[in-house]
Amino acid sequence: MDRNTWIGLIAAALCLAFVFLTQEAGGSAVETLEKETMAIHDEAMKEMAGMNRIGRTLKQEMESLDSLAPRRAVIREVLGVMEQAEEDMYTWMQQYTPPGELPAAEAEKFLTEQKRKIEKNYQDMLAASAAGKKLLSE
Repeated sequence: MDRNTWIGLIAAALCLAFVFLTQEAGGSAVETLEKETMAIHDEAMKEMAGMNRIGRTLKQEMESLDSLAPRRAVIREVLGVMEQAEEDMYTWMQQYTPPGELPAAEAEKFLTEQKRKIEKNYQDMLAASAAGKKLLSE
């Protein structure tokens, strides 16, 4: 092959590489966002398990208290916050679907919103667990 053919082939290869790399970069941003979202979900699930253990302990204590004891009302309130956080997690899981074949911009917008929701849920669980632990230590 002559020199012009080689230059043409190299130029075509570079153009193809550029196209594939730019598409990969858009896809990887979506993949990264999806991985971050799922990592938060996984941490929230771990926290939910701990929160539920604390909740079971508080329920047992509540059963042993007099029905008019002020502590019973406080425990009931914390248990309500825990139940709401758990319910919110299950609602998020039911409504979440991977972005699949959405265009990159739409997928990023969708995943950003899903990440925000699961982060809030995780923070709610952390707060509920902290409130439960505080009650247990009193």
